[in-house]
Amino acid sequence: MLTAWLSQPGMVAAQDAAPAPAANQHRGSALERELHEWAVKKEKMDLYLRDAMRRHSIDMWIILSREFNPDPLLDLFGGLGISGWYGHRNAYIFRDPGGNEPLEKIIFGTHQSGHMHAFFDRIVTYGKEGLAPHLRTYVRKADPENIAINKSRTVAMADGLTAELEAYLTEAIGNELSLRLVSSEALVFNFVGTRTPAELEIEKEASWRTWNILRRAFSNEVITPEQTRLMDVWGWIVDEWKSQHLDFNFPPSLTIYRRGEEEGIGDHVNPVIMPGDLIHVDFGVKLMGLVTDQQHVAYVLHSDETEAPPGLRHAFDQSARVAEIYIEELQPGRPGFEVKEIVERRARQEGLDALIYGHTQGNWVHGVGARTVFNWPERYGIFAIKPVGTREFWSIEFRVTAPIAEWDGQKVPIPREEDAWIDDLGKVSYLTGPQEELWLIRSDLRDPQAAPP
Repeated sequence: MLTAWLSQPGMVAAQDAAPAPAANQHRGSALERELHEWAVKKEKMDLYLRDAMRRHSIDMWIILSREFNPDPLLDLFGGLGISGWYGHRNAYIFRDPGGNEPLEKIIFGTHQSGHMHAFFDRIVTYGKEGLAPHLRTYVRKADPENIAINKSRTVAMADGLTAELEAYLTEAIGNELSLRLVSSEALVFNFVGTRTPAELEIEKEASWRTWNILRRAFSNEVITPEQTRLMDVWGWIVDEWKSQHLDFNFPPSLTIYRRGEEEGIGDHVNPVIMPGDLIHVDFGVKLMGLVTDQQHVAYVLHSDETEAPPGLRHAFDQSARVAEIYIEELQPGRPGFEVKEIVERRARQEGLDALIYGHTQGNWVHGVGARTVFNWPERYGIFAIKPVGTREFWSIEFRVTAPIAEWDGQKVPIPREEDAWIDDLGKVSYLTGPQEELWLIRSDLRDPQAAPP
């Protein structure tokens, strides 16, 4: 049970952390979490997929995949523990019969787990004849006006169809039907970006767990100044997320900003953590198919200090102000690049040096949805021009840079990132946090049980 899971040694709400999520009896063991993930994905498919297809006038959606090179979107319909993905060539097909009829869901393929019957009505296994005749017969009989395929210039999640599989498909269904192939891009944006209450529950817990891990990592539980190296913290974070049976999202990235060093010192250099250092971390976990993305900062006190230098505290306060502006301007219907421009302009008007680069998140750390980035088509494609939506998970990601008087005017970045949610009414709220002040790490450890001043 989750109650027991939350009561493991060390799993306590750290300073500034949000309360732990309510216990859920379905999420204790690995099996229970896996079954819950499948149930959440199945519910979303049943609730939203047909409507999303109709909204974008899609009659049929074909996901083609093959052994050792699975289409990334298959993870939406099960996960690593259920989908199989091991077939030589497999076709996962959704067809809208029209009217009040539910979607027709069928797999033509090999090496399929029986658990896929929870997601698909029929699983047809082929033999010597191969996949092509099944595709040809099914598609020609259905005679759809259009067929969505996972082919997109800039949206990686909607671009899983390989060149060989596209050629195979067009050869199988013939030239006339091949003229009806369209990109699934818009469908994917709509279906993935609409979050269910069950997904929100998982995302809140994942966010809390990320916060808790990073709060403990940036404390004297893990760091002894002048002894601990940056990779020691890196290793502790990795050990901790693995011990909590969380899935891989992306590895921690740690940086030290130090007086007299113009550039940050990365974890690949593996420096010893010293009093006076400003430490930054970027990290996220994956829980039951959903991911987080957070960045936090902490200051290592000198033995005679009880708080960070005023310049660093002021820089952090500036970052908090930029976060407020960001939240105010992250409005549904507004293109992502416009949000960036407005927030940065407002920050400049207040004398703040801010760089905004947030994004949706969820099934992937850079999600299917708007990004508050430069409108650079060759780099960001349509993500920059996509409008902010409702019922979306967001990464409130940005950086403030400020000169620090106590560091001889050295310019120091304060990178920040928090998990957030936009509700049905367009209100933005944090899933955990936000960090409201610099976290402090003590150097005087004569009383190791004492809390940071």
